[in-house]
Amino acid sequence: MKTLQESRADWRYAIEGGGGYCPCCERWGKVYPRPFNSSMAKALLWLAGKGGHWTDVPNTAPKWLTRTNQLPTVRWWGLVERRKSEDPAVKHSGIWRPTERGVDFAHGRISIPRTVFTYNARVIRFGEEKMRIEEAFETNFDYTQVMLPVSRSPQVEVWKQMEMWE
Repeated sequence: MKTLQESRADWRYAIEGGGGYCPCCERWGKVYPRPFNSSMAKALLWLAGKGGHWTDVPNTAPKWLTRTNQLPTVRWWGLVERRKSEDPAVKHSGIWRPTERGVDFAHGRISIPRTVFTYNARVIRFGEEKMRIEEAFETNFDYTQVMLPVSRSPQVEVWKQMEMWE
């Protein structure tokens, strides 16, 4: 029988690769690399253009923005935030605003990590390569890139949270 430490190592190997089903709970797991792309940049620029105020995205945003559904992804970089719903019957309010970092990035004052790595819908680390807002327009969303295995670099500890901006 494997030890807990050995089982965790096997699970990490599986989720950093193509993904797999947990032998305990049978839930699918994978570490997903998400590069910041042009759709995310456009969504952030639109929201930042609203003056940094809370904005009702579902009822005021253009269709191209709501169809991409990128704001929930942009929040992984700490660039936008969603207001909590005051209605217990509704999961999310749909009200968003850019953070100070989001406004700074939108205006080209800071750079951010080009890639975020998520597991179970949570950020577990950021890539080391940085980018500026204008570089985001060189990258379109590519589902096949998101599904690629994560690089198993020995110097990178996947479970250790990296500082977003150093």
